[in-house]
Amino acid sequence: MLTLTRFAYGSEATLGRLRVGDRTFYTVERPWLGNKPFESCIPEGVYRCDPYSSAKYPNVWELQEVPGRSKILMHTANYASDVQGCIGIGTTQAPGGWWVIQSRKAMQELRDMLPPEFELNVTHFMPEYP
Repeated sequence: MLTLTRFAYGSEATLGRLRVGDRTFYTVERPWLGNKPFESCIPEGVYRCDPYSSAKYPNVWELQEVPGRSKILMHTANYASDVQGCIGIGTTQAPGGWWVIQSRKAMQELRDMLPPEFELNVTHFMPEYP
């Protein structure tokens, strides 16, 4: 199971980290707006990811059984405005920005690393206190 850990929630975007083995990718999503279709990031939870391909989004993954939502994809995107409830992936977060960079490179790396189907745990960062 992979874990996407959201670490920043803003009025324009939500940022997260996706760890795959020893590699860390960064994610960009829409802000949390109560799971409103096309405008909000999805609720936290565990989702099965299946292969998906279309002319616009070839060889990506679709998250299954997202409450009240459909066609939630993990695909190339650098900005929250590039997604409509989906998850954009990049190699790193833009310094001081609310976006990710090198999205196409990140997607190709994921295609090379991940199996066709997997589970994704979407959660948020919880600091550890002594």
